[in-house]
Amino acid sequence: MSEPREIAPKPLGRRCIRSLAAGLLCCIPIWAEAQDNWEWRIAPYLWGTSLSGPVATVPGLPPVDVDASFSDILDNLDFAGMVVVQARNGRWGLSGDVQYVKLSAASGPLGPTFGQANAKIRNTIVSLYADYQVGQSQEHELWVSGGVRHWSVSTDLSLTAGTAAARTANGSDSWLDPVIGIYGRRDIGERTYVSGWAYVGGFGAGSDSMVDLFGGVGYQFTPTTSGVLGYRYMSVDRSNGSFLYDVEQQGPLLGVVFNF
Repeated sequence: MSEPREIAPKPLGRRCIRSLAAGLLCCIPIWAEAQDNWEWRIAPYLWGTSLSGPVATVPGLPPVDVDASFSDILDNLDFAGMVVVQARNGRWGLSGDVQYVKLSAASGPLGPTFGQANAKIRNTIVSLYADYQVGQSQEHELWVSGGVRHWSVSTDLSLTAGTAAARTANGSDSWLDPVIGIYGRRDIGERTYVSGWAYVGGFGAGSDSMVDLFGGVGYQFTPTTSGVLGYRYMSVDRSNGSFLYDVEQQGPLLGVVFNF
């Protein structure tokens, strides 16, 4: 029996996404500084996420139900980079979120056909939104947001032998989700505040559904620098032919916010 064929990546691949991410990080601050009354923020963060849900790559192999806790991911994390960027002028603004994660995870028993599956997942997510402020006071701000989120996912599966021989396969997919949501911040003390966001998307245009939620508490160290600790949950359900990526990620998030 021949080995499963690889699903070719979509034309918009990882190289294009990295260029888009680099452009987002470099151009927003430069553009913001060139305009009157513009402010911008950059917030690198660490997300201690778990990963769970079914993943499939090619015909003839069953979906693999991945279940990796945060401690599992720490043991198998190859690389992760994440940052949020915002630029604002009055009630209008732009914001973006860039994530790149490369990790390994394992499934439970797949018997009797196969033993266990090991998955290596590379996930690049680039989001870009237009924002409008709908509420503001000395203590709080509230924004509505809409835009797009691009996903580029590559999965390598290795299945150990059961009644069938051991197999390996890989597949990749890229797609674009429309996204809408809200985000905001409210002061709860002289230096402390709460912040959060709620986004939904996909709507069958790219993924069937996408949810991204965050809530946290921040502390203002200086007028331009603060730290945030919270919890983030994100899910996506994407199926395209034999490719399946229906996963949930959740866990604590720690970030630093720089205001300019």
